[in-house]
Amino acid sequence: MIKILITTLILTSSIFAEDIYATFNVQADKESKLTLSSSGIVKKILVDVGDYVKKDQLLLELDNEDLKTSILLEKKKIELATLNLKYAKKAYERFEQIKDVIDEEQFDNYISKYERSQIELAEAKANLAYKTAILEKTYLRAPYDGVISSKEIELGAGVSSAKMETLFTLITPKKQLLKISVDEKYLNKIKIGQTFKYTLDNSDAKKEAKISKIYPSINPQKRSITLEATASDLKVGMFGHGYLKVD
Repeated sequence: MIKILITTLILTSSIFAEDIYATFNVQADKESKLTLSSSGIVKKILVDVGDYVKKDQLLLELDNEDLKTSILLEKKKIELATLNLKYAKKAYERFEQIKDVIDEEQFDNYISKYERSQIELAEAKANLAYKTAILEKTYLRAPYDGVISSKEIELGAGVSSAKMETLFTLITPKKQLLKISVDEKYLNKIKIGQTFKYTLDNSDAKKEAKISKIYPSINPQKRSITLEATASDLKVGMFGHGYLKVD
């Protein structure tokens, strides 16, 4: 009796289960269009298409010799300002002990020199920090581990911060997303965790993936819902079709 009941439930589920046709394309799990917020001439290009890079790895450098020279000068100014502050402080402390027996104007002069030396050192440090930040903007670094999928710049070319031009495209190579398109009429039948069985165009190999995301809006042009599922060992730009099994 129990076997008959289980068999009946399985058959009933199979009858009411539905395979929904869907198309998809393969996208990178993470993709970034890399640009610079600084303008200048490209001095170094350190990577090419297909190169694997690590987070913070240097990819490109603009001509920045003038900035480097300016930073060296600022460091010298800090050294000089530090020395001046040292002597100004000693003079202040020495005359502070005898301020009651010296001219008040003379003592005020030492106070002024001491305070001015502190300000000059603070300004020199601020200038160094500012120019160092500007220098860092002439370097393009990888924001995360990935692979260079496109290069849109050449050595000696000009870069404009106003245009925010894409210099490289960086993607994560080991994990991909299936962007699945399904007719909007199935919206209420689709759930996260459902199985999507698919094949790539020009391939007979059958694969499976689990739905991990359902977009909350409907594409107004195609009247379709977008779903996501994770995949691996696929190439970005591939496409295909499949069926989503729903109850």
